[in-house]
Amino acid sequence: MIGGYLMAKYKEVIKILKQVPKWKRIAGKSLTDLHPPMIDNMPRGNSVQADDRIINQINAKQQLERVEFCLSFLSDEKQKLLRLAYISNEHPTNIKICIQMGISEGTFYRLKKVPLQEFREANYGY
Repeated sequence: MIGGYLMAKYKEVIKILKQVPKWKRIAGKSLTDLHPPMIDNMPRGNSVQADDRIINQINAKQQLERVEFCLSFLSDEKQKLLRLAYISNEHPTNIKICIQMGISEGTFYRLKKVPLQEFREANYGY
């Protein structure tokens, strides 16, 4: 039972890490992209939608800060493994990650759970 619980938490961490590129895109938008355009002092579009976009941007920035905070507790090598495996826009294969990190595939699979566990502990406190 405990093993299944931990596996669910790993999947939750992976889900968080895989959202980082999306959060970066949302957080990086300029405020002019978030507000409806004005023509002749008359707003076009729905101001509620603009407010939602601003809230989404703030949320994305907060999520990114949280991820970076959690990653800061990991060694550089463990951060690199998580960034390559889950955060990278390139979506490299496990073999490419092994080559970039200079480790064997067996070592990769053995090491992969450790940074996930440490990230989980930093994020959830257990």
